[in-house]
Amino acid sequence: MKHSFLPHLTARTHALFLGTLPGDISLLEQKYYAHPQNKFWKLFYGVCNQDFEENYDKRVEFFLNKGFGLWDVLRKGERQGSLDTAIKNFEINDFVGLHENYPNVKTLYFTSKQAYRWYFKKYKEELPYRLVVLSSPSPANARMTFDQKLEDWKQKIVLHP
Repeated sequence: MKHSFLPHLTARTHALFLGTLPGDISLLEQKYYAHPQNKFWKLFYGVCNQDFEENYDKRVEFFLNKGFGLWDVLRKGERQGSLDTAIKNFEINDFVGLHENYPNVKTLYFTSKQAYRWYFKKYKEELPYRLVVLSSPSPANARMTFDQKLEDWKQKIVLHP
């Protein structure tokens, strides 16, 4: 059984990026999107037109200061390896509690179609979130180039000053 991390959120968080469940490298390093071939952080910095920051703690601080948060749709699940398709016997995180405790969160950005499917299967449109599916930053999404992913993210992500 693998468990997701605690969310990175503040009272100012207006949007939350959601994966499915951390992969093996992320779990080992205890960092969101730690796989070196996962382009999550580089895509976000690209959306913000900023130079990529190598230091993870500074990346998270930059992310939070922009009003964004990080979490996963699944609280836990069984999985061999890191592919979403291998996840079974999972439990979805408490998004009702999230809404009650963080009412400023208005948008959920899903970093995979599977994360969106699992969220939507349980919550549908019952909660007042804007639901946005982004091109997956995972190396498993090899059908799109980095530039294509970046263009998709730039079109869908709303930055607040």
